[in-house]
Amino acid sequence: MKLSSIIKQSIIALKANKLRSAISVLGIVIGVGAVVLILSLGQGLKGLVTNEVEAFGPNLLDIAVKIPGTGQMGTLTSMVQGIKITTLNLDDVKDLQDKSRFPYIEAVSGQAFGQEWVTYENKEKKVLFYGCNADFPVIYKMAGAANGRFFNEDENDSLAKVAVLGSGLAEEFFGQADPLGKKIKLKGQNIKVIGVLEPQGMFSSFGGIDMNDFVYLPLQTVLKEVLGIDYLSEIILAVTGEEYLPQAKEEIARLLRRNHNIIDPDKDDFIITTMGEILEQVNEISVILNLLLGFLAAISLLVGGIGIMNIMLVSVSERTREIGLRKSLGATRKDILRQFLVESLVITGLGGFIGIFLGIASSLAGGIAARTQGLSWPLTISWLAILIAFSVSVAIGLIFGLYPARKAAQLNPIEAMRKD
Repeated sequence: MKLSSIIKQSIIALKANKLRSAISVLGIVIGVGAVVLILSLGQGLKGLVTNEVEAFGPNLLDIAVKIPGTGQMGTLTSMVQGIKITTLNLDDVKDLQDKSRFPYIEAVSGQAFGQEWVTYENKEKKVLFYGCNADFPVIYKMAGAANGRFFNEDENDSLAKVAVLGSGLAEEFFGQADPLGKKIKLKGQNIKVIGVLEPQGMFSSFGGIDMNDFVYLPLQTVLKEVLGIDYLSEIILAVTGEEYLPQAKEEIARLLRRNHNIIDPDKDDFIITTMGEILEQVNEISVILNLLLGFLAAISLLVGGIGIMNIMLVSVSERTREIGLRKSLGATRKDILRQFLVESLVITGLGGFIGIFLGIASSLAGGIAARTQGLSWPLTISWLAILIAFSVSVAIGLIFGLYPARKAAQLNPIEAMRKD
């Protein structure tokens, strides 16, 4: 029997049980759509984080605190539990600013931050304040001033109570009025506004915190006047070219060990990371996350496949007399096998196409929704996910349709004709 005739008969058989066929298709639609959606959103998330990291540029180094003898994860866990590491300090920043020692370092900024209520007249908001050096705009090139200026190193050294506002906070507090020269209040202290930054994106890696609501203050003002501490959370610096990164890591590590009285490198209380290494970590995490989420989504495809096998077995049972009649009229085992396999493939193929369409639509809708919330989310469609999801759906049609098809093909035509 020709394949076209088999396909035609299979479609007629599926139409005869529309509700059952629709339920079978729905299981595949959900599975394929979930695979496409999850992997596309995962790829978009990776692109978002990558874009944010790359905004700093490839020639940056990040110096973070670390508990001696532990890895990054152990340190993060300990910090969440309340352990504070206080070895990174202003002396380290000053040494790194020494051009005679580090001529290839272009800019250095220590970091300290916290969260406080900020008020202006009758308006108030709890925001993140960020203490940094005057070099911060050189390091983070997106931190350009839209109005006014950034504070200078003299203001940092003199503990000046000045601030640069994120664009969102400035608009919320001052509207269309000029904020320059106005004073906001933070932790009971009057802070003069000297600048407003250009609109920023949102850092998904920090839980979607909107940088447009930040208050930027001189580092020493934050340490001594706001937080009352003498240590830093991080130091970030830019070198004049990527070729200096290996040399910088080695020489900075040597400096910090001397400053912190460390002899054994295994006892380092700091970790130095390049932007390239951060991107590698993001890629590794993204691969693991996509595999995990893809596996979870694939479970729904497996469930859909089991549903197809169950329904095809029911179909074989109901159509026993039809199978016997067709065999008595000359249909071979191969013809019967093909018909039931084609029916299974039609179900999974149709479900695959619909699932792909819904997965793509959902991915684009999710990306658009993220952009409306201020995230620079890339509208990404994972074509690899589409190929994999559709291939798996077809494979499921073959695998889970094979047993019912073989069972139908092996029926004895005389016994099948006798069955009520």
